[in-house]
Amino acid sequence: MTLPDHYDPDDVEQYAKRHWNEVDAYEHVTSENADGEPFYFVDGPPNTSGDMHCGTAWGKVLKDAFLRYYRMQGRDVVARPGYDTHGLPVERRLEADLGFESKADVHEYGVENFVEACREFVAENRRGMDAEFADLGVWMDWDDPYRTMDAEYVETAWTAFRELYDRGLLAREKRVVNTCPDCETSVAETRLSYETREATAAYVGFPLREREGWLLAWTTTPWTVTGNQFVAVDPEATYASVSVDGDLLYVAEDCVDGVADAVTGESVAREAVAEESVAGEAAAGESVAGEAVDGDAKVEVVDRFDGEDLVGWRYDNPLAAHLPADSPVLGGEVASADYVDLEQTGLVHSAPGYGAEDFERGQELDLDGYAPLEESGTLTDGAGEYAGLDVEDAVEAVLTDLDDAGALFATETHTHEYPQCPRCDAEVRYRATEQWVVAVTEFKEDLLDAVGDTTWYPAGARENRFRPMVADAPDWNLSRQRYWGTPVPVWVCQDCSEDVVVEDAADLAEKAGLDSPPADLHRPSVDDLTVTCPDCGGSARREADVLDVWFDSAVASWASARVRPPETPEYWPADLVVEGHDQTRGWFLMQLYLGVVFGGRAPYEEVLMHGFAKLDGEAMSKSRGHVLRPPTVVEQHGRDPLRAQLLSHNPTKDVTLTSGMDGVADLEDKLDVVWNVYRFALLYMDLDDYEPVPEVRSSADERTVLDGWVLSRLQATVAEVNAAMDEDRRTDRALAAALEFLVEDVSRYYVKTARDRVWEGEEGAYDALGTVLCESAKLLAPFVPFLAERLYDALDQPEMTVHAADFPEADPDLRDEDLEAVVERLRGVEEAAATARQRAGRKRRWPVAEVVVETDDERLWAAVREHRELFEQRLNAEDVVATRSCDRLVETPDPRMDELGPAFGEQAHDVAAAVRQANVTEFPATVTVDGEEVTVAPEMVDVRRETPESVEAESVEYGTVYVDATLTTSLKREGVYRDLLRRAQELRDDLDVAMDEEVVLAVDTDDTLVREALEQYREELRAEVRAERVVDDTGDADVTLEWSADGASVEVGARRAG
Repeated sequence: MTLPDHYDPDDVEQYAKRHWNEVDAYEHVTSENADGEPFYFVDGPPNTSGDMHCGTAWGKVLKDAFLRYYRMQGRDVVARPGYDTHGLPVERRLEADLGFESKADVHEYGVENFVEACREFVAENRRGMDAEFADLGVWMDWDDPYRTMDAEYVETAWTAFRELYDRGLLAREKRVVNTCPDCETSVAETRLSYETREATAAYVGFPLREREGWLLAWTTTPWTVTGNQFVAVDPEATYASVSVDGDLLYVAEDCVDGVADAVTGESVAREAVAEESVAGEAAAGESVAGEAVDGDAKVEVVDRFDGEDLVGWRYDNPLAAHLPADSPVLGGEVASADYVDLEQTGLVHSAPGYGAEDFERGQELDLDGYAPLEESGTLTDGAGEYAGLDVEDAVEAVLTDLDDAGALFATETHTHEYPQCPRCDAEVRYRATEQWVVAVTEFKEDLLDAVGDTTWYPAGARENRFRPMVADAPDWNLSRQRYWGTPVPVWVCQDCSEDVVVEDAADLAEKAGLDSPPADLHRPSVDDLTVTCPDCGGSARREADVLDVWFDSAVASWASARVRPPETPEYWPADLVVEGHDQTRGWFLMQLYLGVVFGGRAPYEEVLMHGFAKLDGEAMSKSRGHVLRPPTVVEQHGRDPLRAQLLSHNPTKDVTLTSGMDGVADLEDKLDVVWNVYRFALLYMDLDDYEPVPEVRSSADERTVLDGWVLSRLQATVAEVNAAMDEDRRTDRALAAALEFLVEDVSRYYVKTARDRVWEGEEGAYDALGTVLCESAKLLAPFVPFLAERLYDALDQPEMTVHAADFPEADPDLRDEDLEAVVERLRGVEEAAATARQRAGRKRRWPVAEVVVETDDERLWAAVREHRELFEQRLNAEDVVATRSCDRLVETPDPRMDELGPAFGEQAHDVAAAVRQANVTEFPATVTVDGEEVTVAPEMVDVRRETPESVEAESVEYGTVYVDATLTTSLKREGVYRDLLRRAQELRDDLDVAMDEEVVLAVDTDDTLVREALEQYREELRAEVRAERVVDDTGDADVTLEWSADGASVEVGARRAG
């Protein structure tokens, strides 16, 4: 029942692990709760692309705290751990390990070999993560995790794909998508990051065919002129033809000055232009012109036009001479568009193959988006002479050719935001290709309605972060041009081009004529299978693409429960999901899509959106090696201290860890205090054969005021922990409440007061302390499960594991808020008295003569009087007094010359001297000056209230505490006794004797004060130290120490009795 002397985290944790294994604790708890109210939890799967760091651990430990909490409430917790095993993170890691630079290297290596390497890589990492999560005490079903690579999971994704296809919400469409040239695949719009940098912008002229002049467009991507198909204008704007050094340029009228400045460095001074001159009909004999006022350049506004009038004008591509003769972009027409703004030139060079807005308008114009660009970011043969160039090199070549053609009118440096790949940080390219796309915009309103039915922590995250994300969400491109992922379940007939969509392995086996469903549903195994086209009987082959890994995530609510859409799991939706704030555009969002489509609502009730873990102020990054690994922390401080440190942060905020693990050491110290509370109590309970129970067995009449207080504080703490976990989702508040109660209330206050009562075996103290210890072990269990298990086992409680015990609920009958308020005031007085005592140079063990509490607060005044004996004990004072006004203060008059001077003139100093001599402190008062009585008003004198030399004062919230540190002989004797007692206890520790074993104590000194103290307190000393006798000779002592008592030399010794 007793505990070791010192808290050793690793010893405690290994003990708990052995115990859990011996009693099958996890299986026992889940079995016991099988008939309880379900708590459906869906684990957001971490990616298995490498070792986890403390940021990963934080998320999992956070989840574990809630799951343990709900298991202890009897809930049937459904929580399969998940692993995200597919996708670019894994592929890129393997490519780096294998030294690959492009997809060509993958094909040379062999797709089958590459996929198998990915499979083995994630399997090895998953085993390591399994072990590390379990080592941290995370209780999930590690024997049955869900993994996105498993055939059962892939089939769930296929079924969802087929359902979306059948409902008309998923189709193959040509779209402009973000393509990473390094990863050589499309990437999700919602996952992009952006980098601000400088680039060369160009003023490009497109020569008109049927009329003189150039359409002038400004672009930050000159290389996209290789895909230009129309020039866009604002039909409601006014445009002008401007003669610049003989070149006629067409630009928006509002842009003329800017263009003139960019092209020539000159500004234009214009005159009023007759209204009838618009659209090219200048008034007879009038010049519709303004001319440059300075410099050599000739700039002249020639004519004005409505934008609508430019629509249909035809032009040539200025790069036509460098493009293939059959290129569809050798020329184009002017078209109206609603995305044109009147900046730069007011005309927009539009390449539908390279921009989403351009593409949408191009579709309306029956223009197929032309994009002669490879996935690798290299231009194809369709770009003519630019074939084989990557985009950066193509920019230089295009600018040179435009200049040679006289079509480059100016260049400038422009700061712009460029999208970056979320996996490799390469700049993505916009490129029109055929992709499988979910029509999110078709059910956008349903999505927004569903958002309103969810509860988020922090509260503002739903409306301020998630709803805008949903509102702006584009249609979802599912296709990825990679290898390690869920294959797109579509086979295309080679004869009639009909799509054959497969919904699972059995369906594939039937369509492919196999005897049994294939076990491996990855590339290239499924690539090699052909199916029969149901329309024409032809042979159909699978598309090469795989699905976006976020589609894997989207079906997690179903796959983790082994249910296929559109059927919903038994416990659906999830009661709670817990993931990082980056998942507002990932896991939370993608799950919402399918939840609304298949279930008509979000697939989760509540969302706890936690922050990121940073190391030394910077985000942790596996790729940069900037991580803090859990095993590193565990080795130095233990698992529970690491868990406690992670859980002690507000989960909705970012947490910053340090390389020195400072916060972990602090939590380890607090847990050490908790350990010592239990060790102390259990030591004496074991001696007295007292068996602690969670129930309060004593009546209110049998309890001391502090017994009642500590039980009331326990109820307050229980209520606070439950509210923090249930209502706020704040593990930091819950853990802080539990630790503050045990460290501040129990260890540093209650135990100090109850120590003598425990020593004497007083049942009332045992009863209150036993209840506190039993309930507190359960309070700690969700947060520091190893320590809680060890403490609970030492308490010899009925459940085979603390995690099978009922989580505490507050008992209102034991709560006394008035008593708590009173004790809070008393503790304030204690702190003030300790400060005053220290200032007076009196050690805490030495008693003081008197403590006076001066207060107008009725509650404090009454409490001091009612609990006077308790106060005398707690303050180590011979007497404690409560008063409205302390009579120990010395009042001294302090005349104010600024008031006396005007009133008494030359007599002012004499009046002041008379006031001081008479020591007058109450005014108005009469004093005699030169035989004459004068009256002194209150405002003429300040009265100082000062403490005597032996008294120290300290303010508290409700008054002032005065400590009389006058040392009498009696007080000195008592102080010496207390010092002697402390050293005798140290000798017992040195002897390493059992608590109930007696010793022989020896005290050798010639000092009169020490001898008198020893004689006066000999029996108390013998009883406190459990000494058989107290002798004067230390010669037979086994251990001794020397000590100076108030300047006198004292030797104290001890040996075992008998």
